[in-house]
Formats: sequence, C-alpha cells, structure tokens
Amino acid sequence: MTEDIFELPQAWRMAIQREQDAHDFYMRLAKTATDASAKALFETLAAEESKHKQRLEAEYRRVFERDLEEVRRRVGNFQHDLRDRRPAGIAWWDWEEETFRLARELDVPILLSISAVWCRWCHVMDETSYASPEVAALINANFIPTRVDTDQRPDINSRYNMGGWPTTAFLTPDGEILTGATYVPPEEFKKLLSQVSDYYRENKDAVQAKVSELDVRRRAAEEARARAVGELSTTIVEEVAEAVVDGFDPIHGGFGEAHKFPQVEALELVLAEYWRTRDERLLEVVTRTLNAMGEGGIYDQEMGGFFRYSTTRDWTIPHFEKMLEDNARLLSLYLHAYQVTGEEFYRETAQGIVGYVEAAMRDRERAYFYGSQDANEEYYKLSKAEREQRKASFTDKIAYTDRNAMIISAYLEAALVLDQPWHAESALKTLGFLWRNCRQEGQGMYHYYDWKGEGMEEGEPHVPGLLADQVWMAKALLDAYEYTGEGKYLLQAEELMNEVYTHWSDDEGGFFDRVYGPDALGKLRERRKNIEENALAAEVATRLHHLTGEEEHQRRAASALELFAVEYRGYRHFGARYALATNRFLNPPLRVVVVGSAEEPLTGELRRASLEAYFLHRVVQTVDPVWERERLERLGYRPDPSPAAYICFGEVCAAPAKTPSQVKTTIESLVERPSAASSHSVR
Repeated sequence: MTEDIFELPQAWRMAIQREQDAHDFYMRLAKTATDASAKALFETLAAEESKHKQRLEAEYRRVFERDLEEVRRRVGNFQHDLRDRRPAGIAWWDWEEETFRLARELDVPILLSISAVWCRWCHVMDETSYASPEVAALINANFIPTRVDTDQRPDINSRYNMGGWPTTAFLTPDGEILTGATYVPPEEFKKLLSQVSDYYRENKDAVQAKVSELDVRRRAAEEARARAVGELSTTIVEEVAEAVVDGFDPIHGGFGEAHKFPQVEALELVLAEYWRTRDERLLEVVTRTLNAMGEGGIYDQEMGGFFRYSTTRDWTIPHFEKMLEDNARLLSLYLHAYQVTGEEFYRETAQGIVGYVEAAMRDRERAYFYGSQDANEEYYKLSKAEREQRKASFTDKIAYTDRNAMIISAYLEAALVLDQPWHAESALKTLGFLWRNCRQEGQGMYHYYDWKGEGMEEGEPHVPGLLADQVWMAKALLDAYEYTGEGKYLLQAEELMNEVYTHWSDDEGGFFDRVYGPDALGKLRERRKNIEENALAAEVATRLHHLTGEEEHQRRAASALELFAVEYRGYRHFGARYALATNRFLNPPLRVVVVGSAEEPLTGELRRASLEAYFLHRVVQTVDPVWERERLERLGYRPDPSPAAYICFGEVCAAPAKTPSQVKTTIESLVERPSAASSHSVR
C-alpha cells in the first residue's frame, strides 16, 4: 500500500463502499436462488464481503484517527460494570466535539448509551449485549459510540432518554435522534445495529428531511409557548390540587398503577391545601399514601431509607436502588406530615431516613453526601444483622450539587422538628463544601465534584451551567440564612440568583435549563424551559423579594410563573411544584423579624421557635440592632426591646414576642384557619 493511498481517506471510503455493494449483491442473489447449494454459496460470499468491510473500516479508523493510543485507551477503559471495571472491546468516546467531528467525517451514526451506576438493567446489558464480541464488532465498524452517566449529565438525559435506563439511542452525526430503545438483548441488539446502520446509509436524504421537519415543528412550538403566557391566579392551585385528588389511588395510596413512584411534590401540595382548608379528603390522600409507603416494601424496614419506586401497586416490591434526591424530598415530606398531624409514625419514619443517610450516604471527613446506592436485590433481602456481615451495595461517592443542596434543606428542617441540632451542623458543613469546591465566580455552580485516584485525595468540579444546581443551591442558602441568622448566606443566595438572571433568563420569560453555549453539541443546542426548575427559581426569587424588598426578584418570579400559566394543566399532578410556587407568589408570607444580637442565646431561641411549626410561606430574618442599625431602620423597627420577634401576617402585626412560647402563640393567633367542621372541598 503506497503512502499516497494512506493520505486519501476518500479512497478508503470507496473501497469500503465497494465491499458493501458486493455484500448487497451476493445477498440479492441468495434471496433469489432456488438451488440450496447456490444459496449457501452466495450467503457465504456475502458474509466474507461483510468481514472485509469491517476490516477495512477498522483499519481506516486506525490510519486516520488522530491519536491511535487514544483509541486503545478508550477500548481498554470502558467499564461495562462500573464496579468491577471489566474491559470490553468497544472504543467508547466521550460526549465531546471530537466525537461528533469523527461521526461527520466517517458519515456514520452515533450510538449514545445513557447508563447509571445504580441501574440493574444497565449492568445486565453491559454484561450481556455490550460484552458480545459480535456486538462490539458491529458497533466499532458502523457507529461512533459514546456513553454518558445520567446523574452526571442530566441535560443530555433529558433530551435523549428513550423511556428509561439503560437508554440506547441512535443519532445522526449532528446529534438528532434516529431511533432508540432501552434494554436490548444481545441477539436483538445485533439485528438492531445492522438495521440502523443499513437504514442510515440507504436513506440519508429521507433522514435529513425528517430532521428538518422536526426542527421546524420545534421552533413553531417554542413560538407558540412564547405567545401563550397567561395570568396567575389561585385557580391554578385549586386545579392542580384537583388533579392530584383525581389521580389518587384510594385503596393503596399514591397515584396510578405500577410502577408507582412517591410523587412527593403532589403530596406536599395537598398537605398544604389541607392545612389551609381543613378538607379531610386532602389529608386522606397524604396519610393513606405515607402510611402505605412507610409500612411497605418501598421503605427499607431493616436499614431505613426509601428505595426509588415500587414495582407493584401496593408498594410491596421495590426497585432496590436508593437515591439521595428521593430520600431528601421524602424526609422533608414526612417531617411536614408530622408537624401537621402530630402522628408519631411520621416522625419515626423521618428518623429512619436520617439514620440511613447518616450510615450509608454521608462522608463525614469531606463533609458531603453521596449520590446513590446500587440496586443489589440480594443484599437488600438480608436482615440487618446479615447485611452487616456483607459488603454493602455499591455507592456512588460523587458529590452532586443539586442533591446535596436538597439534603441540606431537609437536614435543617430535621434539626428543628426532631430537636436534633447536630443535623444542622452537618448541613452547614456541606453547604460550605459546595460553595468552596463547586462554584465558579460569576458563573454559578458546577453540577458535581468528583474525586481522583484510588485514595480519593484530590478532586475537581465538572459540568457548569445547569439551572437545577443554581436554584437548589440558592434555596439551601436561604434555608441556612433563616436557620442561623447569618447574613452571609442571604448575600450568597442573592449573588447566585443574580447570576441566574444574567446567564439563564430569557427575555420572553422564564429560565432556560442550561446556559447558552455556541459549542453545544447535538440537542444541547436546544435550550429548554423546565416547569419544575422554573417553579423552584420563582420560589427562591419570591423569598428573596420578601427578605430584601428588591422588586427585581418579584419581577423575575412572575416571569417564570406566567410562562406556564396556560400549559400547566397538561402536567396534571406533575405540576404540583408549580402550583406551590404560584401559591407562594400570590399570597402574603408569615413574616418574622428577630431583632437581637447573635451573641444572645435568646435570639437564636426566638428564631428557632418561629421556624418550628408548619407553614407553607414564611420568611424569617435576623437583624443585629448594633451592627445592622441602618437595615433595622429600613425595615421600620426599633433597637429596643431586644431580643424580640416582630411577627406579621398580611397587613396584621402583633406586639413584639419576647419568649419562644410567645412566638408560637402569636403565630397561632395570627394565622386563622377553618375548623374541620367548616372545611370545604377543592372541587
């Protein structure tokens, strides 16, 4: 082979195409052959041509790959089981420009695998389908394969997930979806790989036309949403609460049939509406669900904590992975249910969640919480004593910003409701870890912090620019401010939200899920607006408005909520967080201003007393009468008496409360709610 040929990739492509043409020719002869011997001969020749094509393609990649050692590294480092790190012969590429460039140059599809370390069927597919030499050969010959972790790249997952994990998506070289599936068994996978490769090669004009059509539809949908901005009203809250009740399973609790997920925000909404209206039907939705979950298989009766979901309608058989995110949300929910009802079972369940998280998900030395624990069914079937003799399920020790922020907020609540202040100490240490290690000045929070090396001595942050990390972190900072009274947390929350306004906001309303990037790949070029993330951004902005008096925060909250004021109905009970944020925006908060020195123990006691009872929309701030005299004057309060709590609800304000018990009785007297006898239905 001459050096000139080595420098001509088009010559190699011509040779590869000729082998393909020969393969197709022999296959047509085989299909039309009536003689069995001739048919067998043509099929053998077709198979030989296919092998020649694969060898040529493999050699093409070797010759024209910019760095041969990089390919070998990719093949050798693929972890088809992330725990055992067993290699497989697939040259996995990262989600990066080089991957898409190579796909365009070779004009072959991209195979995108979205996996998760906690996902049982992901492990099964790695151990079967991806471990097959025939599958590996087909992938290496006909695709550019890339794998991403759903927890590390939620922005990619939200655009390409095909209905679960593992996701197996086939993309054009520009990143548009051709087709896809979830788990695919080995034999079926081999057929699918061949079908996709053949279809793409033979129908490129049709593929491009379909891509163009979908792009036109997407742009039209975006324009329609921009025109559909609506007005905010309490009807939104009432209608979403109705949707929650309509979807309720009156026999087993929860919503729908199997598979059954907790749907925490829907339960938070109807709990808040019950607290306001005393409609017993709403309470029934909450209590029947929480009782069934806490007594069922979805709750780990041996070690505490909740599994991700139930595979059965009656909550008896779980899918065995445990997620920090789920347990953080459920911890807050069970604490709220205990506050509202006084039922000891909810307190015990909340305590069980904390016990599990402390034992299995917290890194005390580095002061953060792990992301998830693997779905090891055999391990979770053991008793507590038996489990303690076995190696625990694999734990993902990456520090995710949004999930750590969630558990920070839940731990601060647990410190108050369970009267265990050491949980607040843990939460504040984690908050400091995130601010130090996952923040880029002026650009917001990174998504996760990963450790390097076997000893995990060093680490670095990854994936900047996701809205969820910013708003969950801002919420945790506000929760920390209200709990401690330390002004630095309020300043940090406002700083972070101002960055959100700069980098994530849209002039037409609301916030995008990721920052603009001219080098964004594939469907990441499409910046999207997520209803839950916009609702949380609006909630944080509303709280900031009431804490600082700045109208800009209120304007931003309105912009995010009005964007969904027409389409929220389509989300049904999945729009519950949006309804909660709308409720907070439309109604006045319970406002508590504690005037007192940080050195005075009574100052902290008054502040904690104002936070202990359940209340959906409350803002608590602490002002030092000596060091913050100007701020105190701006708020309209005098330095004496001190310490004292000034409590207002709407336009009504009470006399200063000077003891924790006075704080509690004052709040109860200001906030009048219907009795059970006078309650009314949401219908």
